[in-house]
Amino acid sequence: MPKILLVFIILFQFNLLYSQKDSPKFSESSIKQDENLKIFYDCQYCDVTFIKQNLGQVEFMRDRKFAEVHVLITSQRNGSGGDQFMIQFIGIGKMSKFSDTLKYSTDPTMTNDETRRLQLKYIELGLMRFLLEKGLGDEINLSFNSSKQEEAIDVKDPWKNWVFRLSANGWFNGQETSNNSNMNGSFSARRVTEKNKFNLWSNLSQNRSKYSFGGEEIITFQQNMNLYMSDVFSLNKHLSTGIFSDVQNSIYSNYNLSTGIRAAIEYDLFPYSESATKQAVVYYTIGPRYNDYIDTTLYNKSTELVFEHSILVGTSINQKWGNVRASVKYQNYLNDFELNSISFDLNLNVRIFKGFSWQINGRYSIQHNQINIVKPSGQSEIDLLLSQKQFKSGFNYWFSTGISYSFGSIYNTVVNPRLDF
Repeated sequence: MPKILLVFIILFQFNLLYSQKDSPKFSESSIKQDENLKIFYDCQYCDVTFIKQNLGQVEFMRDRKFAEVHVLITSQRNGSGGDQFMIQFIGIGKMSKFSDTLKYSTDPTMTNDETRRLQLKYIELGLMRFLLEKGLGDEINLSFNSSKQEEAIDVKDPWKNWVFRLSANGWFNGQETSNNSNMNGSFSARRVTEKNKFNLWSNLSQNRSKYSFGGEEIITFQQNMNLYMSDVFSLNKHLSTGIFSDVQNSIYSNYNLSTGIRAAIEYDLFPYSESATKQAVVYYTIGPRYNDYIDTTLYNKSTELVFEHSILVGTSINQKWGNVRASVKYQNYLNDFELNSISFDLNLNVRIFKGFSWQINGRYSIQHNQINIVKPSGQSEIDLLLSQKQFKSGFNYWFSTGISYSFGSIYNTVVNPRLDF
């Protein structure tokens, strides 16, 4: 172990001397005003490498504190199945008098390269005024596509805003003592306009596993079928209403058939036009549900009709300091208020101070509404170990948290992809 540590120290010192030899010495205070525009690029799921390699006349800063422009990118799903992106250009320091917001949309037929090039284009457009203020106007080249006159505002869409999607996949793995196969297929139809949002989604999956031990074989089989439909109507800038319906079949959840329909209403404290940056909603649903069970339940039911309702309070914020999404949901069956559940969801990412950020993701549910659970006489140890059937549980949770701290050079423009594979 001491020899490994000694080698590591020697390599570290060699790397430090090498970097000092090849890098010019300068202090942060010596940075001249006529150098490249300093930006803090803030996007969670973007192709950072491509943007760094193709965006000229800028210097990417590791920390917002040292930047002149904070480029904050957020997105949400659009009607075609693509994404609507919103890019906020937030001036910092001497640039704080400038701010701008640009929006653009992608569609599901676009490749990753087309998506990232479109983003690059809009970032370049949004940075123009900052580059001019920086004194880099001579470095800007503009070109316009004037070969075609602008078409009429009313676009003829033969699909009438409908978007359809089909998918099928399977995966297989195994070894001498076990093998597993999984098949999955889905279909969706979606139509989104300013006034109405319709969504139909279906899925069928099958999973088969075989285990061999001591001359015995154990075979497990799972099948799930889901059909989901929603139709949502916009009433005004803050209020929406809709109808939700679902049908499912699940061996694990003890359903031959479970189907329900619910009416819903939602109020957003902020206008829906600001949903990419902030939302604060109250959401209520109510409706009947019919269950046909595979095995008799804990409550001695083989079939039953129940009425359920739920209320959710949630918020979502995307700002320069980070993002948070949190909600609390309460649900119960109207025929017995003791059959209820409450769940808490949280997704949090906060930049505490220079180079230091904190993330929390999790859900915690208290549940007393598992009316579908099979009687203990219909369960076995194998069902539990192999997750063949759902067992009664008063709560469930998952949780993750972490911190990250980075320090060192404030610049991170250079991209070096060597030996990344």
